[in-house]
Amino acid sequence: MVASQYEDLSISWEEDYSTRVNPELMTGLLHDAIPVLKSVDWRVTEVTEGACTSVLPLCFESTNQHGTHQAALISLSADYTGGLALATLLRGIPLAGVHRCKEENSASLWLAAMDVKYRSPSTGHLKATCEVPENLRQTIQQRYFAGKRVLVTLKVTFTSNDEVVAEAEMKYFAQPSKQLLPTKQQPRISPLFAHKLKASARMIAGLRASFDDHGMRVDTSHEREAAGPHGALLANRLKGVLPQLQNMVKARTAHIDQTIESVPDLEQVVILGVGLDMRPFRMFETLGHPTFFELDLPEMLEERTRVISQMTDRPMVSRRMIAADFKSDDIARLLLEHPDFDPTRPTVIVYEGCSMYFTAEENREILTMARSLCQHPDSRLWCDIVTQSVVDGTSEHQEILKFVEGMEELGERFIFGDDDPTEFMGSCGFDDSQSITAGEHLSLSDRSFSTYQFTVSSASAPVRR
Repeated sequence: MVASQYEDLSISWEEDYSTRVNPELMTGLLHDAIPVLKSVDWRVTEVTEGACTSVLPLCFESTNQHGTHQAALISLSADYTGGLALATLLRGIPLAGVHRCKEENSASLWLAAMDVKYRSPSTGHLKATCEVPENLRQTIQQRYFAGKRVLVTLKVTFTSNDEVVAEAEMKYFAQPSKQLLPTKQQPRISPLFAHKLKASARMIAGLRASFDDHGMRVDTSHEREAAGPHGALLANRLKGVLPQLQNMVKARTAHIDQTIESVPDLEQVVILGVGLDMRPFRMFETLGHPTFFELDLPEMLEERTRVISQMTDRPMVSRRMIAADFKSDDIARLLLEHPDFDPTRPTVIVYEGCSMYFTAEENREILTMARSLCQHPDSRLWCDIVTQSVVDGTSEHQEILKFVEGMEELGERFIFGDDDPTEFMGSCGFDDSQSITAGEHLSLSDRSFSTYQFTVSSASAPVRR
């Protein structure tokens, strides 16, 4: 089936050039993705199938103390020149992290190794050229479109005033992004997917780690440690795209905290997709020492353990980490079989920042399983759901559209939204649900906040499994 996809590939090179890899487009996309390239005015000047030429200008920002190009910038230019030459052969396939894309139809392309030999100083604008040898082109295309990993070494040559300045050997690998995801046959996720997973968790921690101007002050010391410089950087980058993002996250953080605090005699808190959520450390004392059950992919739990182990002033908290893949594991069974979990005790289940990444059917299955864990009349489930306009790109708010585009470029595509969360939660077995938008919770008139909804659900009749 995949091989026939390669054989029947109908998109022409002219169309692919126009919509995916032309110099003007790729220069702009790479400037957005790698700000240093924009700072030094690096740009793509020519693209053909299997080849790319770029220019690194001789300017103040790009030069060293001798007035010649910085070696590191030559290496960076080699990376993206060779990478783009390789990308032209993956006709019709968007690049994760560069183009807007869906995980099921995008390529993950990374530099694996490099060897740069510097021949002479540069005394003018630096021209980089990479041309994939003819005998490799068909092999690369056949392997990629057959669903196999591509590992290839390409040569990038730099010239200035017709003299060779540097020669680089760049080793790349390219692979369909969907193959990086865990499967039943291969449950261990790839290092690249694990990196994206951890980066997303750090970014949310980075958003939680700073204060806003609406009186929702929380203890952020642990969040700041969890975010680290990487999370702070990612948070600032996304806030630049959607200024409302931080207050959206702060609103949901406060709303979850209030929901948890509202349950009398609370004994258990289940966090689905815990990431680097430091709520157990923030709330353990004030909640009367409940047990926290933290569910996420094993790789994320490994990162969580590493981050927590390095924290200073870490209080003793009753926590149980449970490895789970929400797409394949029965989360209800995992909890019901855990010796410390009792579904008849007052419990709050937190399903934060997850629903938009699963299909409606997957969400319904996850939430229906969660419903079976709410066998105490005071138990609650908290969930956030975006409106359908966010998912299908019909939102009237340009900031929301740009934010979604930015998330898609990061490979974080939203695929689920619902305009009536109460009805959706009813289809999952919850008898009573109350919804509020982020704007209503914040008492803000900015209508973009109305696209983000918080729902608290309960089930009056117990469900036995």
